[in-house]
Amino acid sequence: MKIIMDEQNMIRAVASSSNSSSMVSSKKYDVFLSFRGEDTRKNFTSHLYEALKQKKIETYIDYRLEKGDEISAALIKAIEDSHVSVVIFSENYASSKWCLGELGKIMECKKERGQIVIPVFYNIDPSHVRKQTGSYEQSFAKHTGEPRCSKWKAALTEAANLAAWDSQIYRTESEFLKDIVKDVLRKLAPRYPNHRKELVGVEENYEKIESLLKIGSSKVRILGIWGMGGIGKTTLASALYDKLSPEFEGCCFLANVREESDKHGFKALRNKLFSELLENENLCFDASSFLVSHFVLSRLGRKKVFIVLDDVDTSEQLENLIEDFDFLGLGSRVIVTTRNKQIFSQVDKIYKVKELSIHHSLKLFCLSVFREKQPKHGYEDLSRSAISYCKGIPLALKVLGASLRSRSKQAWECELRKLQKFPNMEIHNVLKLSYDGLDYSQKEIFLDIACFLRGKQRDHVTSILEAFDFPAASGIEVLLDKALITISGGIQIEMHDLIQEMGWKIVHQEHIKDPGRRSRLWKHEEVHDVLKYNKGTEVVEGVILDLSKLTEDLYLSFDFLAKMTNVRFLKIHSWSKFTIFNVYLPNGLDSLSYKLRYLHWDGFCLESLPSRFCAEQLVELCMHCSKLKKLWDGVQNLVNLKTIDLWGSRDLVEIPDLSKAEKLESVSLCYCESLCQLQVHSKSLGVLNLYGCSSLREFLVTSEELTELNLAFTAICALPSSIWQKRKLRSLYLRGCHNLNKLSDEPRFCGSYKHSITTLASNVKRLPVNIENLSMMTMIWLDDCRKLVSLPELPLFLEKLSACNCTSLDTKITQQQVLQHMLQSRIPYLRKHYLKCYDEEYFFPGDHVIDECRFHTTQNSITIPYLQKPELCGFIYCIILSMGPLLECDVSCSVYQDGIRVGWLERLLEYENLISDHVVILYHDISEFDKISEVHDHFFSNITFIFENNEDRITEFGVFPVYASESGLKLVGSKEIFE
Repeated sequence: MKIIMDEQNMIRAVASSSNSSSMVSSKKYDVFLSFRGEDTRKNFTSHLYEALKQKKIETYIDYRLEKGDEISAALIKAIEDSHVSVVIFSENYASSKWCLGELGKIMECKKERGQIVIPVFYNIDPSHVRKQTGSYEQSFAKHTGEPRCSKWKAALTEAANLAAWDSQIYRTESEFLKDIVKDVLRKLAPRYPNHRKELVGVEENYEKIESLLKIGSSKVRILGIWGMGGIGKTTLASALYDKLSPEFEGCCFLANVREESDKHGFKALRNKLFSELLENENLCFDASSFLVSHFVLSRLGRKKVFIVLDDVDTSEQLENLIEDFDFLGLGSRVIVTTRNKQIFSQVDKIYKVKELSIHHSLKLFCLSVFREKQPKHGYEDLSRSAISYCKGIPLALKVLGASLRSRSKQAWECELRKLQKFPNMEIHNVLKLSYDGLDYSQKEIFLDIACFLRGKQRDHVTSILEAFDFPAASGIEVLLDKALITISGGIQIEMHDLIQEMGWKIVHQEHIKDPGRRSRLWKHEEVHDVLKYNKGTEVVEGVILDLSKLTEDLYLSFDFLAKMTNVRFLKIHSWSKFTIFNVYLPNGLDSLSYKLRYLHWDGFCLESLPSRFCAEQLVELCMHCSKLKKLWDGVQNLVNLKTIDLWGSRDLVEIPDLSKAEKLESVSLCYCESLCQLQVHSKSLGVLNLYGCSSLREFLVTSEELTELNLAFTAICALPSSIWQKRKLRSLYLRGCHNLNKLSDEPRFCGSYKHSITTLASNVKRLPVNIENLSMMTMIWLDDCRKLVSLPELPLFLEKLSACNCTSLDTKITQQQVLQHMLQSRIPYLRKHYLKCYDEEYFFPGDHVIDECRFHTTQNSITIPYLQKPELCGFIYCIILSMGPLLECDVSCSVYQDGIRVGWLERLLEYENLISDHVVILYHDISEFDKISEVHDHFFSNITFIFENNEDRITEFGVFPVYASESGLKLVGSKEIFE
């Protein structure tokens, strides 16, 4: 910007003086023009006035000729009622006592009211004004004897010393005018600060969004602002428009695109957009083709414009408004606000608007209801209850605040109680717009999530919805793009409370007075009533009942489901393990809907499912802690069944023939204590969990797809040899198998066993020697195998070994074996990079660090005087922990070089009780050291290792520096026995 003085001090003064919102609201004019009529009225001043008017800047100009020496009371009022005074110093400005009187009043308002003053030197040397020389000296000669001369001179000097605009440094007057108008706009923007209640919390988004817009770049950039309804997208875009539009040559805020396009069509919207960008020219385009003349496009291509397209709902709307953004001039910016992320195919960046914080929520709510920033005395708790309901949604906060304004505490309490049953319809209707834009299957998916599946893992929700023949994957993506749901922690489907409430309301309106005629039942009182009194109808598709909410046992008739012939989702469950009351069927159960896809019934009280039940459509069967002895008689056509979970069904003695369950993926029979033998013939089964089946002695599984087998705490005496032929088996759990004394070596292991976890029985004395062939196995658990006397050669990629309380292991041999394994596993990676197993951990009994370690101590620290730098890979730590329980035991090592910490490693160890001292061996890679520096070219000096433990359990530790060599890896300070 071409100015003759630095204006930073002036801006700070203005900012500090513009804190009062009342001052802002009382101003009538944006700009007051002070000028010498005879010099500039018909030329420069008139042009400046028109330029300001084009930018919608409310400007006061006095068209009357100056009369007398005293300015009028009306003029004084106009000066006081203006944010900015633009003083045009021309050659004869000082000759007018009227002008000098105006200037005196202007400078007084600057001092007392914080008014902004912008001096403009029009064809005059600024020094003549500042020092009253030249024509200004001649003018003051005529004012001799005037008592106000000294005051006028002081005002001239002060004004001329402000940041100013000088026409003499411009080539053309048009450029001069353009820069003045831009400066006026920039200085006016802070005079309309965000004191309005709807802008609470918006300011903190500015910096992020402005960085995304890259205002200084000459490229055309398009930013999408996306979020759920009522979240504040339009408010944020409006605030950005107000703040940034002065930087552009043309601007247009096209509001309510979705609604306006429906009402008036795209032609009217496009006419408005191009007309405003070309400063209110009356343009008209062909209604059928939307063609714009090349002349119009070429003119726009020369303008740096700022466009906001608010509430765009479809890609078609966006394309019809601006089919190709290439016609926009360099530096142009476009902001598009939407609830539908799918329209953002052309945008450069997307900004997701988030909920307000509790602090900002309370502030916005209080401004809406009390017109103050804090709750009124006595309304603190009620206000917090209100904002808890709104969950950070600005629209909800403002609407609820307005509805409670000037009402009594009793009215507040009544309204808040009402909201627990009935949503505010104004909020509901805004949020429902996103739902209305969904197709049939997407609406069904949304309602199922809102009523039944919120908080579940995405994969599980997808599986259930696919069972209902919904296009789950694409439907979930659409709901995400429309901000109707979110993904928490990368896996869990969530939705905002008000969005869920909106979904509930949609279902409630299917039949307001009769819950039995609604598609989904989830509200406890209504479900209880419908089931108990047999009020269900064919309309019902899903039912969920939480047993933990029962206040007494619920007795149902044998035909309570008979009328609900279209139920596809039935869940009777408990969040608590200690359910007091249950559902009982004194006369049995007549039938279940043949359309049932998902059946979850905890504590099912019968010994089997109804004989008339057809399970052909069933996809998931989950019956925890049931009284089932068997599922059904005979063979069912289970062509769709994927999951069986009968956890805790202690009376279960058999499961049905599953040979026709071609899609079966998982069977869980944990704690089915009456189950003595089991045969599962399935081609597709991947997971079989028999944990805690304490009577199970024999089992057979034929699936070649088996990846996980859990036989922990069963009574098996031997493993079928076929187990070792399961090429996809990754996890085998055998902990607590006290009858299992031996693992056969024959036939040899085969398969990759990638990422395996093996937990062995406590009576096992030796592992199969060919376990080393399981080259991709990464973890082995041997805890409490107290008869285990030795380890075979470990698999190459093993990263974790847990042998807690394996007290028959030889400490020295095991330490040597583990150290050798840690070196050996890195050999394939030596030449170019090392295997970075940052979580490596080996844990087994031991009461001392082996003698071969030269760097060991019983103190809490040790210093190595120097180490050669070339080929240093990292360090292996051997840490001795004393016996006893490990309850969240943190073990850490801080590494210092010359007193500066350069590295840090921490592990959390947990175990119920160590019956002897144990050693934990960890690896610390040199790449994790972030501040290590060279004192000399080839070695590190004074490397200190400090080991700490929150339970003070470390009795000794040792450090092995690990180096690469041509032949492999070696441990320095270990008498080089390991290579």
